[in-house]
Amino acid sequence: MVSTLTAEALPDFPDDKVRSYLMIVNQELVESFRDPIRRAILVALRYGTETVKEHVTKEETVRPDGTKVRTTVVEEKKIKRFWMTVPEIVTNVEQYLPEVEVSKYNCYYHLPKLVEQGLVQEFSPKDDDDSKSRRGIYYRRTAKVFVIIDSKMSGDVVGSYFKLFKDGLDVEMEEKDWGHLEDLMLRQIEMVDETMEYLATHLKDVDVDSTALSDLLQGLAYIFLSDNEAFLKIQQEIKETILTPCCGNATDMERICSFCGDPIEMSQMILRKIEGKTQSFCSDTCADNFIKSSK
Repeated sequence: MVSTLTAEALPDFPDDKVRSYLMIVNQELVESFRDPIRRAILVALRYGTETVKEHVTKEETVRPDGTKVRTTVVEEKKIKRFWMTVPEIVTNVEQYLPEVEVSKYNCYYHLPKLVEQGLVQEFSPKDDDDSKSRRGIYYRRTAKVFVIIDSKMSGDVVGSYFKLFKDGLDVEMEEKDWGHLEDLMLRQIEMVDETMEYLATHLKDVDVDSTALSDLLQGLAYIFLSDNEAFLKIQQEIKETILTPCCGNATDMERICSFCGDPIEMSQMILRKIEGKTQSFCSDTCADNFIKSSK
């Protein structure tokens, strides 16, 4: 979107900088990112709008014969503006997220709530701000990048893991061992969160969806911690407590049927190349069922 405005048409926006990133660690704020309209508004504000700013000067000269010559000079300069009006936000949504329907009414309803949550700032060029009217107000994000740290808000993370361990992997342990495992997992989550926050401080403006960005940062956090002795010790102890008794010491996918998960004797192994990757099966039936389920 490109708009043409004279220098006088644009207000003097606050010259304070927005922060490079903001950690989202509150459940209410996370819900705003899950709401398609609020999320679309935040995306629209991220792209900003390109303005052709005009500066007009007029000159007058007098020729020797007394003729007056008036000259108008128009200087045009493209600027990227992140303070945006509601119509500009709607236009950006139509351009960048055409699958989401966002009206001016939607914006006027959701923007005050985003401002209240600290995700968006508002600026009114009027001296007497009329709280009853949202027209003529400009909005921008409070940060270039929002990083959602979901595990800090969710008290269910460890509980969900335990359900998986007990119901999915049939793990049985004494109560004191479950307590020790819980301490290990909470410490691991805490270290990953702290590392994600550290990595986020080095982020510049990036064109990646906030939820996807959180997943990427979590993956980078594990890479960053791959030589941290305390983190590795925690992971090793969790592995020895839960995964090794159930799954063995090392992954050997060739010895497991890709369809039913049963172990395969080498003499009975059936290999099929499916979509460029060789899969192992315990029978032709499993191989055929795998192919059918992949379509």
